[in-house]
Amino acid sequence: MKILAIFFLVICTMVQCKSTKVYIVRHAEKSKNPPQDPDLTADGRARAENLAMELKNKGITEVYSTDTRRTRQTAEPFCMQSGVPVKFYNNDTLLKFLYHVLDAEKNTLIVGHSNTTIQMLKELGLHPTIKTIPDNDYDNLFIITLKSKEGPGGYNLKLREKTYGKKSPPASDTSMKAMVK
Repeated sequence: MKILAIFFLVICTMVQCKSTKVYIVRHAEKSKNPPQDPDLTADGRARAENLAMELKNKGITEVYSTDTRRTRQTAEPFCMQSGVPVKFYNNDTLLKFLYHVLDAEKNTLIVGHSNTTIQMLKELGLHPTIKTIPDNDYDNLFIITLKSKEGPGGYNLKLREKTYGKKSPPASDTSMKAMVK
């Protein structure tokens, strides 16, 4: 049995068996200014730093963000620490973008928005426990593991949900402090 395990490990190494991970987050806490394209708050900048530390040794070689200040600023600490430049994606071609990411088979960080993060997971046929992300919820980190391709265009995906950084207030908390935007 031991010999079989060693043989499998050697074969796996020779054919570069690996699992690719895609990390998806909503942007960190945003301010109200400027109204059309807000910056991160101080809490948001701290969360972005926490994200960079959380993902530091994950082998991420691709980073994607929408072209808004809050998403770029969320990705920025990781990009600065890793030297990986941010690339932009558009929400209007989300499914095509996601399959591009999966086909590349590279560990990837995607920074999105409350209305697209869950949508991305559902587009890939995954079933997150969270159905919507409230305005005051910023601490979710979704990890998709691509274990293998099963035939043309088929993927074996596994979803893991966790949180990072300062805990977001409960969704039922509608106080002004909890509703930081």
